[in-house]
Amino acid sequence: MGDLWQPEGPRPAWRELDGPAKLRRAGRVIAMVAALGLALGAWSLLSTTAGTPSDEPGGSTVQEVEEAPDAIPTTSPGSAAVEPTSTVPIG
Repeated sequence: MGDLWQPEGPRPAWRELDGPAKLRRAGRVIAMVAALGLALGAWSLLSTTAGTPSDEPGGSTVQEVEEAPDAIPTTSPGSAAVEPTSTVPIG
């Protein structure tokens, strides 16, 4: 079998590279950062939308209360003296 290819020496330092080699290395770094950013953004989007209801038929929706009741009891339902408190301003 053949031997695995290995570079002859260590990678050259930035200052030892010529113009096109510097451009290729910078392009690789920028592409890696962009790919990492896209992956993290997609992961964040998937984790924040997991478990939310969709617009598909049969999906559950939440409805808000349009009107509050005129009187709200100030004590618990099991107590003997329940007097409603008016939420509508008098005047």
